Amino acid sequence: MKASEKMLGKERRQFIVDTLLSSTEPLTGRALGEMTNVTRQVIVSDITLLKAKNEPIIATSQG
Repeated sequence: MKASEKMLGKERRQFIVDTLLSSTEPLTGRALGEMTNVTRQVIVSDITLLKAKNEPIIATSQG
C-alpha cells in the first residue's frame, strides 16, 4: 500500500482485527489510523462496527 493510499472499509477492518490479534500491547486509534492512512475517528467507527459484530475487542482510553 502506498503511503498516501487509504485502506478501504472491509479490508481496513480485517487489518485492524489481524493487527490487534497479533499485538502484544494495546494500540491506539491514532496508531491504527496512521497504519491505514485514515483518521482516528474512522478507526473509532470501525471499532464500533467490529464490536457490534462480536469481535473480541477491548477499547480503553490507552488503546
